[in-house]
Amino acid sequence: MMRETGPLLPSAMLISLDHDLEPEPGGSDPGDGYMVAKWLTAQPVIRPVVVHSSNGERSTWMAGEFDLAGWRHWRVAPIGDDWIESDWRHVVRRLLKRQTAQQAKCGASKP
Repeated sequence: MMRETGPLLPSAMLISLDHDLEPEPGGSDPGDGYMVAKWLTAQPVIRPVVVHSSNGERSTWMAGEFDLAGWRHWRVAPIGDDWIESDWRHVVRRLLKRQTAQQAKCGASKP
């Protein structure tokens, strides 16, 4: 997963990350969100991150990695059947608007 993400990271507007990652059918173990958070914070490209995991302890670890590296991040707890529509979507929409406004302000093609 991380190997595949590297070339795509510069074009990402934001990252939405769960702790418990599921392998593709027949694929290898993708690791977990904490491993991805550690990898991301070592990359030269910084993007806003939304951590969404029902694993409270591990999502705290993930947030800690982003804090230590100075990355902006938000946590959305996946509680209830409509958490994507009622919580995650609003956070992501706000962040995308902010990223788009920053792009327009800077006149850059990438954030």
